[in-house]
Amino acid sequence: MAEPLRDEIVLLIRCPACSQRFKVGEELRGRTVECGGCEHRFQISSEVILRGPKIYPGERKGDGLNRFHRVPLPAGYATSGVEPVRYANLADVGPLEPTSPLRVLVGCVGVLGMVMIALLLMFGGSRGGTLDGMVLGNRLVMAGFACVLGVLGLLYANPRARGKALLIGLLLSAGMISVPFAFREGSVPLPSVEARPQVMKSPSAGRLITEQASDSAGDPNLVALESLIGTDPLVAEVKRLAALGSNKRAFGLWFRGLNDSNRFLVRDYILRVARADPTTHFYPRSNGDYLLVVSGVELSLIELASLASVLGETERIYQEIGVAEVRINNQIFIEGPIEKLSDKNSPAFYDLNKRELESIDLERVKRAVQRLAEAEPKIYRADISRRLVELLMLDGVDFKGNICEALAVWSEKPAVAADAALSVVNELREKNAVIPREMLALIVKDRNPKVIPILDELWFKNPMAWESLYGDFGPGIEPTLIQRFPQTSGTVRYSAIRILGRVGGADSLRVLSDSLAGADAEVRVLAEQAKAAIQARGDR
Repeated sequence: MAEPLRDEIVLLIRCPACSQRFKVGEELRGRTVECGGCEHRFQISSEVILRGPKIYPGERKGDGLNRFHRVPLPAGYATSGVEPVRYANLADVGPLEPTSPLRVLVGCVGVLGMVMIALLLMFGGSRGGTLDGMVLGNRLVMAGFACVLGVLGLLYANPRARGKALLIGLLLSAGMISVPFAFREGSVPLPSVEARPQVMKSPSAGRLITEQASDSAGDPNLVALESLIGTDPLVAEVKRLAALGSNKRAFGLWFRGLNDSNRFLVRDYILRVARADPTTHFYPRSNGDYLLVVSGVELSLIELASLASVLGETERIYQEIGVAEVRINNQIFIEGPIEKLSDKNSPAFYDLNKRELESIDLERVKRAVQRLAEAEPKIYRADISRRLVELLMLDGVDFKGNICEALAVWSEKPAVAADAALSVVNELREKNAVIPREMLALIVKDRNPKVIPILDELWFKNPMAWESLYGDFGPGIEPTLIQRFPQTSGTVRYSAIRILGRVGGADSLRVLSDSLAGADAEVRVLAEQAKAAIQARGDR
């Protein structure tokens, strides 16, 4: 086994023949050694010993002093008569070692934090953004703090290249500090609630309160109100519509006390009832308020505020700036107890489900419609049927089949419900959309003859799906079906014969008799059965 070197003095010598340098121990002084480079033998004396300047601990700063080892390195195997020598200092493996994961993580977190703060200052500093109302000084403090943390993280992550890390950190910091100066929108502080102008309410018996226009456009109260609401997005939208030459308008709805979880329900409701453009957008304001910029409407501000009044109470209408203030009633977003909503024997069943039909949440409305479709119409029949017809005519309602199913049970005036359903069917046909079967069944129940061409077209394309409903209309379809009969073949003819046997009369008998000529066996059987059914009805 190799023995460790003794803690002794090391001599630096040079071969007099080849000038190769070696390190040997003090005990070889005065003895003859052999050069490992040229195999020249010489005696270790003061002539071959190299003298160097003395270095004391702490006198010189350099990485070389950090490479002395506390534990002696192995000297290899001892050889009798020849002392082993070392030709050079052992290599320092420190620079070859990879950077620790902790340092890499700290550096990445520092740079990522700077990038995220920069993006926040860019996109969150506009009106309605997260930093809306934060002054320039506070934004610079935020940027400076992120810069300090980022630079420290880079220095810690690069212990062997701190100069480069510092240079990169300073460049990133310069970019960070310049962001608040480039994106200054929304850096004006918002006025406090106490600075809100006091506007007297006009006496009114209804929920809608109108506001008189200001005599001066430069009214300081009006300027403070615009700053409080943050009407910049509304002004920009009005200018955009004017530049496009559109005859549509944009207004603002200032919702007070609106919970963040309900704002998408409110937006969808306004889009649906006001027929607004999808560009309608919410802008958060202080104290939990929101400004909804409603774009692309053909309504007046008072009409829009009237539609929004179901969300709470319309407190004021500011005609000068095109904004209506609405105090939200968050109780309307709470669904009733499900056990009472589902129990048909409960006294509160009809009342609670009637209230659910008024909800702005279409999912709640759909569940109420499905429950009412299976219930007996005992009370509130007129109110529920009227609300169902209103829902049937609304755009954006995708459960109109369920509504027609409920109307078939609740409608006191089937003709009114059938006319509304027929109007919706015509709209769906223009859009080439799917027509719910329940909607046509509601019209067929009222025997509205205007639905016959629609049923005939659907049946001709898919006889197996529409045969039963087509036949449910009764004898009124016989002329249309006889006119269509020569165009039929295959399964369509089989279906036509069955329907004629179900609803036909004397005219159908002649058509069926003519169809027997040259017909296949199945047509003959179906035609004979249909003729027998028609004759049996005639006998009665």
